[in-house]
Amino acid sequence: MVKGLLSDRHELEALFDELAEELVELEKRVEIVMVGGAWMIWHSRRVSTRDVDSARRFDPEISQAIDRVGVRHDLPKGWLNDAAAAFWPTTASYGDCELIYQQPALDVRSPAPDVIFVMKLYRADPQDREDLVLLWPSCSFNDSDDAADAYRLAYPHAPEDEHLAGYIADVARDASNTG
Repeated sequence: MVKGLLSDRHELEALFDELAEELVELEKRVEIVMVGGAWMIWHSRRVSTRDVDSARRFDPEISQAIDRVGVRHDLPKGWLNDAAAAFWPTTASYGDCELIYQQPALDVRSPAPDVIFVMKLYRADPQDREDLVLLWPSCSFNDSDDAADAYRLAYPHAPEDEHLAGYIADVARDASNTG
């Protein structure tokens, strides 16, 4: 592991194993809904990330257990965090997420690519643009208008962006040029 970077599914699984042991000792059960860069790594769509984002909130006792695991691996505080909960689409359901990792005290779930796509559209930083290109071939959208409609439904409070479908069309074009 490069200091501060997570770079493959095996590293994530090893960290989850340790966290699960911590949770057993605390007699706690936790569900992580993995999104962001860690989701991309788990599904072999990116080579590294600095953290694991969960769309489910943690209580403070869980965050302390997460920090203890991070300290053992020289990872930054918040290496596993629940900040992505603020970006969870209104149209998504935690129950629809695939169970991808399970231990007695820890479940890790994975949303569908369409959910990750609209979340990355909403967040929209430079890394997200690259991830959108990598995600597009896995999504079930019929076209850029369909994806823009899914975004609008997922984030009805977001400001209207008349260029959104065009931006997504550019993403789709870039995806077809790299694949």
